[in-house]
Amino acid sequence: MNKRLLEIIAYAMKEIRDNSIENIDLQFIMDVLLERGFSEDEISSAMAWLVHHGETIDRLIKKQNDGVPRPVWRQLNETERQSISPEAYSYLFHLREMELLNDDDMETIIERAVNIKLPSLDIEDMQDLIAIVVLDFENSASEGYFQYTANHLPN
Repeated sequence: MNKRLLEIIAYAMKEIRDNSIENIDLQFIMDVLLERGFSEDEISSAMAWLVHHGETIDRLIKKQNDGVPRPVWRQLNETERQSISPEAYSYLFHLREMELLNDDDMETIIERAVNIKLPSLDIEDMQDLIAIVVLDFENSASEGYFQYTANHLPN
């Protein structure tokens, strides 16, 4: 469920970024997501996360009005390149550019990816890790926002 939740949040954030906040049609977004095969429960969980983490939306709206482009963040060192596939890093960087991640989130995710010591994190593993770190499944689950079952990652 975590990967699907991340897809929903990414889509909603893209819509927010592409439209002014006054022109956001939540019903349209929900209808599109339902047509794409997401369940109402998944959409509700994602919307609950967005409401609970409003600073992400505020940061995105502020960025729209800012007009200052974000600089390129950084390149991976040799150990990080061995731990994270190019596709997984591209996905991570894409979420950063969408303002779903900040630089601190990126650093935390990269650090944990290296510490997991998998041969090479692929996109699916990266989505799991992002869900744990950024969507804060560890804390949100105890607050009743999400249910998460880890299949690759240690606690």
